[in-house]
Amino acid sequence: MRKRNALVPFALLVQILSLHGVNADLEGVEVRLVPAEKGNRCKTYLQISQEDCVEAAESLGGNLRHGYLIVGDWDRTPYSCFLARDDKAIHFNTNPDAVNNGMFEPVCIKQEEGEAYLIPYRYRGTKCISGNDVSQDDCIVAAKSLGGRLRNRSFLVGNWGTTPAGCFLEASDKAIHFGTNPDGVNAGYFQPVCAPGEITPTLLPRGDGRKCAEMHDYSVDECIAAGSAVGGTLRHGRFPIGYWSTAPNGCFLDPSDNAIHYGHNRNGVNMGVFQPVCKSMATEVNLLPAEADFTCTEEQHFSEDDCIIAAASVGGVLRGGYLIAGSWGHAPPGCFIEAGDKAIHFNRIDGSNNGAFQSVCLDG
Repeated sequence: MRKRNALVPFALLVQILSLHGVNADLEGVEVRLVPAEKGNRCKTYLQISQEDCVEAAESLGGNLRHGYLIVGDWDRTPYSCFLARDDKAIHFNTNPDAVNNGMFEPVCIKQEEGEAYLIPYRYRGTKCISGNDVSQDDCIVAAKSLGGRLRNRSFLVGNWGTTPAGCFLEASDKAIHFGTNPDGVNAGYFQPVCAPGEITPTLLPRGDGRKCAEMHDYSVDECIAAGSAVGGTLRHGRFPIGYWSTAPNGCFLDPSDNAIHYGHNRNGVNMGVFQPVCKSMATEVNLLPAEADFTCTEEQHFSEDDCIIAAASVGGVLRGGYLIAGSWGHAPPGCFIEAGDKAIHFNRIDGSNNGAFQSVCLDG
């Protein structure tokens, strides 16, 4: 680690927070420790604040080295709250562009399937992914689980034109709101509170020409939410939008730092460096059982370009980070998953399933 660091006695930190009216209590929010592996960090909306870092980390076995929270601006540790792997000392990194070198364990908010998540602010138009909105009835509970507070004990509901529709927090004080105007446009000062729905984001691996399937792109207004859900971050707090010829059209991540981008060039071609963020096909995909001769009908085959996102939506994984494409006589034609390890394959010839593979087919 390099760059500046500061030692903050925990007793003094509590005093400072109290003087400034900051509540360092996690209020029952569960946290978890992410393994010390290269590149591992918390998703944007699951990061622990500096104010809550000590409490969260101590609950997971962390300790204050010589009685201090170690705060710094490092390049080779995860951003925000983490533990040193060797002695479990609690640290907080203020550098949002840092990349974990594998020696540190990020401390993150624990998110169970179906829990709400928070979208970063500062960008006009930011909103939840379609179908991931939180209802008015569920808004207070969902928002409080993400640090939201009732301003003067009031739940603020209104028909505003400059806020997102649905449940959101005002970034300045985390006050919980609900916008009833379906045409409201986020002015950039509000954080939408969202919940996973039937359509969820999928991050495709890098590959020449790789892009989302037709009708499975996210809009520019949904991109930050979708990108954050798959581990994306805002580089220097910014959301790059451009007309690039060597990047995919639509929402994508730069895997060098997981920065979220949006490409407006419909003729842009992924040069193999970027990872498209696409809508899941789970409701459109049928995974056949691993039985001899079971395969998709001619009308149910996915193309090779669509195979990864279709198979990933039903539990497929990339073995070694790659789609395995080839010509096999003992495997079904088109897109399929190997039953043993769920590795995604694409067969370019008309083979016959020997019973070890599960065809991935269009539903219907």
